[in-house]
Amino acid sequence: MSLSIFKSEEPYNFYEESGLSIIKNAIKDKLFLKSTKNSMDLFLRGRDIISVYPQTHGTHEPHIINLISNLSAIGFSDFLIDIGANIGLTSCQSGKNFKEVHMFEPNPYCCKILEVNSKIALNKTNYKIYEFGLGDQNIKSVLTVPINNWGGAFIKDESNSYDEATLLKKDGFEVYDESNYFNVEIEVKNTVDILPQIFKNFENKNYTSGIIKLDAEGFETTILKSFSKVLPNNIKLFIIFESWDKNFDMNEILNLFHGRAKAYKIKRIVPWKNKFDKLFKIIFRLSKIKIKYELISNKSNEWNGDIVIYID
Repeated sequence: MSLSIFKSEEPYNFYEESGLSIIKNAIKDKLFLKSTKNSMDLFLRGRDIISVYPQTHGTHEPHIINLISNLSAIGFSDFLIDIGANIGLTSCQSGKNFKEVHMFEPNPYCCKILEVNSKIALNKTNYKIYEFGLGDQNIKSVLTVPINNWGGAFIKDESNSYDEATLLKKDGFEVYDESNYFNVEIEVKNTVDILPQIFKNFENKNYTSGIIKLDAEGFETTILKSFSKVLPNNIKLFIIFESWDKNFDMNEILNLFHGRAKAYKIKRIVPWKNKFDKLFKIIFRLSKIKIKYELISNKSNEWNGDIVIYID
């Protein structure tokens, strides 16, 4: 583009918009406003996997949020520890039910949004943000972040119990392509160095019952093992987490708590069988039949999915 055009008296045409595009955009705006009228009052990232449902339905993982709400209502409301807080979707929905909220997030970009979202949702709650991850050692590491799923970020090292296939599958990929991710340097601190300070604070305030939400994309076993070493005897709590580790050994984890722990699974009960085709499933969903979620004792050795550990 030549600068001589600015010396001319003729108008400079730099953009055109058709009448049809104006109509299309107006329709899109109306549809978007309608579909997001119940959107969460937080900063969310468009098209990110974890942000779509909160925008269109106004909640994130409603079954987990309702479980946390129920548990806090029956006395486990002293504290919420959110390990892998991301942008705060769990803490910002549930935090108001607790006396204190502690959020751990190693992704520095997420922490900026987490700080703002916490200011919005937890303005009457005592909360603290820790801008590092938890593990079994103090190290500088690299966090691999799926571009379209910031909530699925992971550290790929020997402490992660997920194999590459599991890490890829959870983000909808079959093969690794570096263009689907970006990397960011983060800090990881040893769980046994950090949590005792928090528990000491709870002891001083006589906080003895709470909830831990753990979302560490393969670091669950590592964190649970470290956590078992420092949990005070007077603390009762529920640990809620998701695991897709095919070799997850629940008995090994429970034994670390020396008889104090019991494990449960969250079971989703649907009115159809897997062999039913999509049409029948849609009909069931449109009917008044409800999908239920129950906390059950697991009789098998299969522990994939949503898991709850109660420590008495």
